[in-house]
Formats: sequence, C-alpha cells, structure tokens
Amino acid sequence: MKKILPLMMSLIVMFSLSACSSGNTQTKESKNTEQNHSKNSTNDNGKKQNREDLTLKVSKDEKKTIVISVMGNTPFFEMAKKEYEKKHPNITIQIKGFTTKNMLSPVLLEKYLKTTSTEVLSGKGADLFVLNESSLPVDRFVDKKAFVNLNDYINIDTSFDKNQYYMNIIQNSKMNGGLYVLPTRFFLNALFVDQDAISKTGVKIDDKHNWTWSQFVEVSKQLKQKGTLEFAMQDTPDTILNTLVFEDKNFSQLVNIGKNEAYFNSKFFTDLLMQVKELYDENVLTEQYSEDGTYFRSSQIYSPKDYFLRSAVFYKNATIYQMPHSSDKESGVSFVGYDRYAMNANSNVKMEAWDYLKFLMSYDMQLQSQTSMFPINKAANEKEFAELKNGTKLDNPKGGQVTISEEALQPLKQMITEANTQVRSNDKIKAIISEESKSYFSGQKSAESVADIIQNRVMTYLNE
Repeated sequence: MKKILPLMMSLIVMFSLSACSSGNTQTKESKNTEQNHSKNSTNDNGKKQNREDLTLKVSKDEKKTIVISVMGNTPFFEMAKKEYEKKHPNITIQIKGFTTKNMLSPVLLEKYLKTTSTEVLSGKGADLFVLNESSLPVDRFVDKKAFVNLNDYINIDTSFDKNQYYMNIIQNSKMNGGLYVLPTRFFLNALFVDQDAISKTGVKIDDKHNWTWSQFVEVSKQLKQKGTLEFAMQDTPDTILNTLVFEDKNFSQLVNIGKNEAYFNSKFFTDLLMQVKELYDENVLTEQYSEDGTYFRSSQIYSPKDYFLRSAVFYKNATIYQMPHSSDKESGVSFVGYDRYAMNANSNVKMEAWDYLKFLMSYDMQLQSQTSMFPINKAANEKEFAELKNGTKLDNPKGGQVTISEEALQPLKQMITEANTQVRSNDKIKAIISEESKSYFSGQKSAESVADIIQNRVMTYLNE
C-alpha cells in the first residue's frame, strides 16, 4: 500500500473535490407508514410513549437562536443555515466555528479539544455539537449525561419517518444504550478481494457466518497452499490491532472513558496481541509491499463512485467482503459515522434543534452536502447510485477507464443495508497502541509487558 500512496492520495483529493449534486424533487413519501399509523411507541427503557408531530412544537413567532459548535465552519454549514432561516424567519442559526482552516496544528487541536470538552461538561455551551474529531471524549460526555438521548425524539415524532433513513446505521450508533450522537453521513470498512486469483484456487469464502480473524487465517492458508500469491494481505500489525481494538464491542471491554477506566492489562487484550502476531508469524499478512499482489486489501468505501475507482485501483476483477470480526458471535458490516450531531441536555431550544437535525437529514440537504460520504437519507443515496448508470465510464486513476455495471453495484448496496458494526475511534489511544505494540511484534517485549505499558499510558491520558 505504501508504494501506491501517491496514487491513493490523488484519488482522495479527487473524492474530496467532488460535491454531491443538488437533487430535483424528493421521492414521494408514503402516507401509510408505520410511524403515522401507530399512536404510541416504546422508549429505550421499554416504557410506552405517546406519539405526536414534534414540528408543531417548533416556535413559529418567538425569536430563538440555535447555536451549533463545529471544529471548522464550511460552506455547507453556512448554506444549511441560510436555507433553514428562510423557512423559519424567527429562528437564527449561529455557527460557532473554532477555525476556518482545513487542518489544525497540534496546538490548535489541543485547544479545540479542551475548549469543547469544557463547554460540553459545563452545560453552558452550544445547543448542537458536531463531533467529528475522534480525540473528543464522547463516552465521558455521555456518561456525564451531557447529551440528549435522541432516540426519545425518534420514537415519538410522527414527522420522523424511519423508512426514509438507514436506521441500521442510526440504531447501531448507540452508546450506553441510547442514541446520543446522530450521524448524518457514514462510510464503510471492507475487504476488497482479487476475485480472479481466489477463483483459481477453488477456495470458497463465506463472510456472512463465523467470519472471524481465526477463520480468515484458515482461509488464507488454503489460498496460499492452492494459489500462487505468497500473502493474503499487506498491512502493519499495529493497524490490524487497532482495527480489532476499536470494534465497538471490543472497545467497550477495554476502555470506559466515561469512568476513566481501562483494561488493557487483561487476558482479553493480550489474546488480541497474540492473535495479530500469529497472522504475521504464519506469513498470512505482511508489512512489506508485495510485487505479486495479495488476495485481500482492507479499505474504506465512501460512495458508489469511490467503490468503483478503488476496485479498479486494487484489482482487475474486484469484489468486496465484510471485515473479519474478533468473535464468532459477531457478524455484520463495519461502518463509521460522520457529521455526528449531539444535542446539549441543557439546551433551551431542544425542539428547534431537533427540527434542524431533521432538516439536515432531508433529501435536498443530504444531496447538497460537500462531504463525499454515503447520505443517511435513503432516497439521496439511491439518487447517487442512479447517476452511475449501467455502462457509464469513469477515468481510472491507473489509466484507461472503468465501466459501471448494475451487477457490480449490488454487493455494495447490500453491504449498506447490512451495516451494523460501529467502529469507534480515539486518536490518542490509537497512537499509544501503535507506538507501544511495536516492541511486542518485533519480539523485544512480552505481550504482558506491552499490555501493562499501554494500560499505564492510557490511564494517564484518561486522568488528564
């Protein structure tokens, strides 16, 4: 992967420059949805709730202001503000951007993290927070009950039609049993596969059942025995380790940011360390670039177009599989939420803030977002798929062209509907794991010794 970094960087730049095109009209909404028929619902605690149209509770005359805290203001935030204010002349949207720069220096980033954390925990900050920076201690915010459980609004609001959204993404973004951070866009983690090379081996792969890293090892051994490629995949051990650590359910067993607790000095974590080392000891994975190629490549998928272009860059005939899981009890496609909104529990404009979130998730606004990721709105996403008509040709970054086919899009569409495994992230903890685990993978220290060091460093970070 390091050898094709320049190529991938140009690919990423191209994706970031392409904004979603504006749509025409939203698809006709069903008037006979489950939401409109039902007069009551249950909340996360199983209690019955009366259902009503919450748009009726939005202020129509009284002047109100919704303050939104973001790391950096963007043209989309400004455009959304103006469009909402046109429809609600009595409501002002105030964008509180920390910077107008695309990137923050380490000093500015640290200042942003401290400022935002102070605002959230004091309860005196903005009404809505956009929490894309993964170093923010979101778990701590949730544990301190700083945010509203947005599921309470989803369950009672008859104007929120669940059929319009990817509820598998929304509901699997829960933390501590509630939906405290709502993603309005998302991307997938997946394995790109050299289908031609695998087909020649005759090895059958089922990524829907028992697709664990152990099963991945067994399959890879079969591929090496029956095929011509030396390695299954190229990646660094610390990257694979962090992939395992930040699986949602694994992370909850290793870190409780809200309570300032970590459990890296545990058998669970040392088993993960040894599991990853085995992948390299068995020559299943390699850190080095392989001239002959590998059977798998792990990567993200941000959009239908991105999927086709990455496929073309990686393999002549590529398909996609789920990422392996750490346990045979787990199954499903991994995803990462983005443009994630949280509502201040002490906000005085909760109904207006909730209405603004629904506005951001609407068909028209989702199409106009400048974030080149999958929209949470189904119709907006389907429009992006529809624009890649069968036979359309895209310029291949490696040269030549890529021809779009409806058949090739089907696995991606299925993955989106099956995505159910949230990938957590914390840049500081990730950096600690990467730095310290290298001494174990190189044979300099034992798994237990490295686990103790990681435990001490993470605890120091949590108590800062």
